[in-house]
Amino acid sequence: MKVLIIGGTGLISTAIVKQLVERGDAVTIYNRGRTPKRIPSGVEALTGDRSQYARFEEQLQGQNRRFDAVIDMMAFQPEDARSLLRAVRGRARQIVVCSTACVYGGPMTRLPADDAEPHRPVTDYGRNKSEIEAILLNADGRDGLRTTVLRPSFTTGEGATASGVLFDDTTVERIRQGRPVIVHGDGRTRWAVAHVSDVARGFVNALENPKAFGQAYHLTGHEHTDWDGVFAALGEAAGRAPELVHIPTEWLYGVAPRRSVGVKFIYQYDSIYDNSKAERDLGFRTTVSMVETFRRQIRWMEGSGKIQPIEQDRFEDVMIDCHAKGRIPSPDGWIDFNPWHNQATN
Repeated sequence: MKVLIIGGTGLISTAIVKQLVERGDAVTIYNRGRTPKRIPSGVEALTGDRSQYARFEEQLQGQNRRFDAVIDMMAFQPEDARSLLRAVRGRARQIVVCSTACVYGGPMTRLPADDAEPHRPVTDYGRNKSEIEAILLNADGRDGLRTTVLRPSFTTGEGATASGVLFDDTTVERIRQGRPVIVHGDGRTRWAVAHVSDVARGFVNALENPKAFGQAYHLTGHEHTDWDGVFAALGEAAGRAPELVHIPTEWLYGVAPRRSVGVKFIYQYDSIYDNSKAERDLGFRTTVSMVETFRRQIRWMEGSGKIQPIEQDRFEDVMIDCHAKGRIPSPDGWIDFNPWHNQATN
């Protein structure tokens, strides 16, 4: 099978590339060439910016390129989807797009949330993804093109850092040294974590799968716990039970709105999903436990020099101290940042 991946070097897409190559598929990736590659040799790489729509479409149409399937991991704006449809019209049999459970917003109307859950996104990211889904699913069956939507939730493992809920790469070291770690709210919000290899397998199994044509699926963790349980699993993987400090979501968002964007708009809501449709049609099942997911992630972090010393980020110490004393933290000694560059909030 000839597969084009828009992206190809990110967390999930790297795992997809590896699995496709392992089963003998011919893989081409398309991206800006800025992210270090962790993919096998022999993968064709096209360099370009898909947001430059005319050039992107010209590149994919050049040299009479044809693909059995296209996986779009980088569709963040509705026009991205429209441009992709123009680019591969008559040149691909299937498009699989990576969406997100953020299309639902929160709180859910039922738990676990099934495929009938209404779309009520609370971020621009979720709203855009919901519109992208509609554009592609409405195109299913036109001119021989079939489309599929896949919705991961919290996916991690090798290639990502274990940074808690506040983008803090000192989290593993804090746990190991017995330093307190912040959990938003009371820690009882229900949550699930999936290992990247399991989620990638769902993408691979959707390719040229007639059951998946015109359909949308959850690809989320089967092991359900709460945020205290997530941190307990991280602590087990790190070798020490974590000391957790619960701080209200609204306080965190009020003093550090960029760093707390996740807890405000995503993590404060129960987020567990019914995967039965993907189980039935895609043979999907998460096989890597949460603790093992974090073990593999920590090993990757250690081998890649990604575990940050506590001294390099004082954010959690400042927040814990100020919240305990009823003070608003000064801007000195910590940085309020949001690494989710595509995550625009209300």
